[in-house]
Amino acid sequence: MQFGYDPALFERFPELVAGVFWIEGITNRPTPDEVDEIVTAAERLTHERFATPPDIAKHESIAAWRQIYSHFGVKPNRYPCAAESLIRRVVETGTLPRISALVDLCNAASLRYGIPVAPFDLIQVSVDCIVRFAAGTERFLPINAEAPDTIPAGEVIYADQTPDVLSRRWNWRQSDKGKISLETTNLLLTTEAVHESGRESVVGVLNELRERVPEFVGGSLRSAILDNERMICAREAPTT
Repeated sequence: MQFGYDPALFERFPELVAGVFWIEGITNRPTPDEVDEIVTAAERLTHERFATPPDIAKHESIAAWRQIYSHFGVKPNRYPCAAESLIRRVVETGTLPRISALVDLCNAASLRYGIPVAPFDLIQVSVDCIVRFAAGTERFLPINAEAPDTIPAGEVIYADQTPDVLSRRWNWRQSDKGKISLETTNLLLTTEAVHESGRESVVGVLNELRERVPEFVGGSLRSAILDNERMICAREAPTT
């Protein structure tokens, strides 16, 4: 299995840097107290950074994602990237719901570094996964929804070899197909940045999760950094 980016995406957005984890053999579980404390610390940091919701869009990484969304025809005020949605929820409501040890570790890292962090269960993923522009024939089933949405041509999606995508509007929202559960054992995890110091942020997320994922849910991790020089990585690739 491989994960990567269509070269056409880098032609449009050469500033993109992505971190990738292939994670195998985890034992996900309800959020333990130690992970709850990690999320609480990330929430506290978020409140220190953003006094009011309008401050969020001015943050370097969020502003860059908003610009990218506009470039491929998505209104960022209506469809903010996953990191902006997460930060906004903390600023507006005070805290995040606790989901599971793995998901909460990802949320804490996303809050801390201000970039999207997306884990995908691989149980339903067919062969390779690629981030590309939609052809207009794909479908998106929101989490816990009964009927899929159609996707317009030109939207950026996470796709495998089926019509059912893993994520739409790039990293706006994940589908039910890749939802992490307590039964998840093998997953693909990505983190993406498009701002000037994006590589630093991506490395920060990778380093944090490289330490914390095995500590709290076990498993083995293989990682890679993708950019406009290296666009694809394989599940069997050596750990970096």
